[in-house]
Amino acid sequence: MLTNPLPRFVQEFSSQLLHKLPYQPWLKRLIVISLVLGIGFRFYHLGHKVYWYDEVQTSLRISGYTRTEFIQKIYNSPPISVEALLKTYQYPTAEKRLKDSFHALAQHPEHSPLYYWLSRFWLQLVPDSIASIRLLSALISLLVFPALYWLCWELFQSATVGIVAIALVAIAPFHVLYAQEAREYSLWTVAILISTAALLKALSFSRLANQETGFKVRDTSGAAVFSGKPWIIYGLTVALNLYTHPLSSLVLMSHGIYTVLVPKPRKTQVIVAYLKANLLGLLLFLPWLIIVISNFDNFLENTESKTVSRPGLPLIWGLNLSRIFFDVNQGTSLLNPTLYFALFLTGYALYVLIRHTPIQTWLLIIILIGVPAMALMLPDIFWGGQRSAIARYGIPCYLGIQVAVAYLFTVKITEGIPGEISRKISRKIPGKAAQIQWKWIFIMLCLGGIISCLVSSQHQVWWHKSYAKSRYNPAVARVINQSNFPLIISDEEPGRILSLSHLLKPKAHLKFILEPNIPQLPAPNEFSDIFLYRPSEGLRQGLAQTYPIRLEQAYEKGWIWRVIPGNE
Repeated sequence: MLTNPLPRFVQEFSSQLLHKLPYQPWLKRLIVISLVLGIGFRFYHLGHKVYWYDEVQTSLRISGYTRTEFIQKIYNSPPISVEALLKTYQYPTAEKRLKDSFHALAQHPEHSPLYYWLSRFWLQLVPDSIASIRLLSALISLLVFPALYWLCWELFQSATVGIVAIALVAIAPFHVLYAQEAREYSLWTVAILISTAALLKALSFSRLANQETGFKVRDTSGAAVFSGKPWIIYGLTVALNLYTHPLSSLVLMSHGIYTVLVPKPRKTQVIVAYLKANLLGLLLFLPWLIIVISNFDNFLENTESKTVSRPGLPLIWGLNLSRIFFDVNQGTSLLNPTLYFALFLTGYALYVLIRHTPIQTWLLIIILIGVPAMALMLPDIFWGGQRSAIARYGIPCYLGIQVAVAYLFTVKITEGIPGEISRKISRKIPGKAAQIQWKWIFIMLCLGGIISCLVSSQHQVWWHKSYAKSRYNPAVARVINQSNFPLIISDEEPGRILSLSHLLKPKAHLKFILEPNIPQLPAPNEFSDIFLYRPSEGLRQGLAQTYPIRLEQAYEKGWIWRVIPGNE
């Protein structure tokens, strides 16, 4: 009879972590420090960074409003206070129900709905604030650690690799940034890890089921074609992935290629089981798939910007790769040493992985990295676009790389890998001098991640918040908030103004204008100051020609202008 390995890997986890892992005391202390700090960074200053354009769209849809509806209600209307604006259009209210959120999400089928549904329910339990909504992502990100450990266990049968991988991901600057983002990317990370581990578990179960009759489900010919719960669990994770992010299709494609290519007995029966599990996942996803198909024009329109070419893609790829190890907002310069370090470390880790592990192990990681990477890079290379330049789209690749790097360090700085896989690996134990060298590389890598997280935690704007859309908002807000009762007029798009509004005093008022309309200015004593936020040339000229006023830049970058009566 087959035994359930789950209690075994949990027992191995606790035993290795608390008693035997990871052999050298310095390594154990470093891993514990990295994990504790990584968790702390995920919850530190949750409301500090700007609530940027994309996060504003999250809140708008959660509140049950589409962009079109927002424009119809707010633009060319009387001024509205920041307090009323945020309460109505950035948080759930009784006026808008779940069906309204569902309708708003359906207009943006390029975003799978699961995270947004969870967020709406979450915000009904917690106070309205930026920190509250980001707290959900931070909590979800903690599930990355057991999911990553499970994946490493299924790959290597080694608690050591799993714990080292957890330490690396805990203080990885990239993962910490997106753990504090009111978007679906921490949930997607969890879904990728769980589904990949579930696939390995199901394949392993199928191999055992071919040896023991107790758990086999047979067809009329007597062949084992479906091995029960593990494949059902995998099918559920297929649905989880699809409901989390559309690019999960690339992850599932990787799983399919691996299932076909990996050597195994009774391959046809295993492939049939895999297809059945995917069919289960697709059936569960069918309701949203119908919405995607029926709104496919919106899907194409909303993703059109990703087809605009961006120069310097190879440097951007290298920069994005380096950010999973070290990130102090370094640029794309060819002189950036972190770029070359990341490339070398990744390449060498994959070399060691392929050289010293069975094909069942290394093939999965190579495919998980390669398929999404090629699917994003090749269209950009041949037809133009910037899909591959968007760092968050590469999460499946980064996870595969980090697992490979965790294996590399486990091999290089420990006495070996415990567990069954150690008997399958033909390799030389590193000499003492080599172990010391790799020890210091590992220490510096962890230290670099910790420093990166510490530095980024102090800044309101970081690269993932889009400098083009957010860079000067904190400075602009400080200028406006010096006024007692300001009015801000703008003909900018909703996302930019809503992002700024999260930084303003609750009693400040906003007036949204649609071009080419020229607003009527209020009476002189109605507001203490009047500002124009990122006004178009037409708005500035129209106001100057209509009223006896002059405009003065209130901030040197031209994002905010003060309206001054002409007689002053």
